[in-house]
Amino acid sequence: MKVCSLCGRRKAAEQFLAGKAKRPSSACAACRRNKQRQHVRSYYARLSPDKRHEITHRRRAESYGVEHVAYSRTAVLKRWGYACAYCGAHATHLDHVEPLSKGGADIESNILPACQTCNLSKGAKTLAEWSLTFGPGALPGTGYPF
Repeated sequence: MKVCSLCGRRKAAEQFLAGKAKRPSSACAACRRNKQRQHVRSYYARLSPDKRHEITHRRRAESYGVEHVAYSRTAVLKRWGYACAYCGAHATHLDHVEPLSKGGADIESNILPACQTCNLSKGAKTLAEWSLTFGPGALPGTGYPF
């Protein structure tokens, strides 16, 4: 039994082996995990929204195996006047016109601002597939022609 230097609890000695090399540590496994999570959370909280977006989208593009070119989320929204490209409502999301899951690149020319309703209803569909999911001539819940 050993006492954790962070939480003060007595735990089995196996809980104090850290890393791949299983080196002895003064903190238990649970406390080391919590400390790591707090570090990651505080690191991302200090980043600008555009930088957080860049990191997230680079990882998503890599996971889909598609091209990624850095772009500014804020610049795209400002260019469109924070208006949804599909219905004209206030845009808070960015939508990939050709979805990443269908081979679309994560580049600025494949990005449009979208309101939450339009982006979440479109999901991973192409524009042609998405247009088949709602009534003739109108976007869901808006009355705007498509």
